[in-house]
Amino acid sequence: MNRWMFVFSVLLVVFTTSCKRNSWDIDIADIKIQQNYFRFEKDLFAINKDSIWNYVPDFEKKYGNYYDLFNKGIIKIGGINQLDYADKLYYFITDPYIAEAYKQGTLIFTPEIKGEIHSSFCRYHYYFPERVIPDIYTHISGFNQSLVVDSALISISLDRYLGRKSKFYKMLRTPMYLRYNMYPEKIPSDVIYAWGVTEFVYNDSVDNLINQMVYYGTIHLFMDAMLPNTPDTIKWGISPEKLKWCKKNEREMWLYLVENKLLFSTDYIEIKRFIDNGPFTTPFSRKSPSRTGQWLGYRIVKSYMKNNNVTLQELMSIDDYQMIFNKSRYKP
Repeated sequence: MNRWMFVFSVLLVVFTTSCKRNSWDIDIADIKIQQNYFRFEKDLFAINKDSIWNYVPDFEKKYGNYYDLFNKGIIKIGGINQLDYADKLYYFITDPYIAEAYKQGTLIFTPEIKGEIHSSFCRYHYYFPERVIPDIYTHISGFNQSLVVDSALISISLDRYLGRKSKFYKMLRTPMYLRYNMYPEKIPSDVIYAWGVTEFVYNDSVDNLINQMVYYGTIHLFMDAMLPNTPDTIKWGISPEKLKWCKKNEREMWLYLVENKLLFSTDYIEIKRFIDNGPFTTPFSRKSPSRTGQWLGYRIVKSYMKNNNVTLQELMSIDDYQMIFNKSRYKP
């Protein structure tokens, strides 16, 4: 190979590599955000359990409305104005299973996970500088909901991310499809998904299957922008085999919806079959994942972005999902 051919080959490799670069992977080195992190579970389980009332004023001062949210909305023991409040909190933090879950859970919120969440919200600030950056809390919920989202905070139930093989989930008979995503590395994508559906709510006057599909498609594209280096299998919460199944059967799934006249169905049960979480999508193979309607909606939104000059900010402000579909030129 002569010198000029060698130079050409090198330039071709560089050009090809640059073309494959993830366009969402923006430089965030200079982006600064104010985001506070509170390890509530550490403070709670460190108190003297025989004198709980002595700690209540400090918790109210440090945590404000969050303390009330935790008591009433997360572990559901009521407010501090109840005479038996201290007894209920005592039973919660001394329960042997919850105490053990705390010991395991407090270790999983690693600097890496915290850093990924922080980086995601740096990107969020880059695209949506006028919007609030939520503070991040961690807690032990007694195996209740994974995340709690309020106007300016997200709280993470660490006992919901102890690992797929956690003995607690087996004891609780948690379905396998849910256990699959109950591991620490899933936290950042769950946080971003939860914030996305809170900040960009479904806002179309018509509630049918295609609109739901497209709406969730915008949420998953939003996740791509916030988590550009996270594998699709983690963001979607499905195995590589199920993701491969979606890609292989995209056209067949779409034809099924078209031929059965389901796209414009407003039947609540019908919509749930293709949008909600579960072990698989009932009309399709058991090898399929659930939420295949969301995945098809994501493909529609990607086609819309490719064929129209639209920014992420503009996309997330659209509440006419039928228009997105019409202009997507989607052809699986």
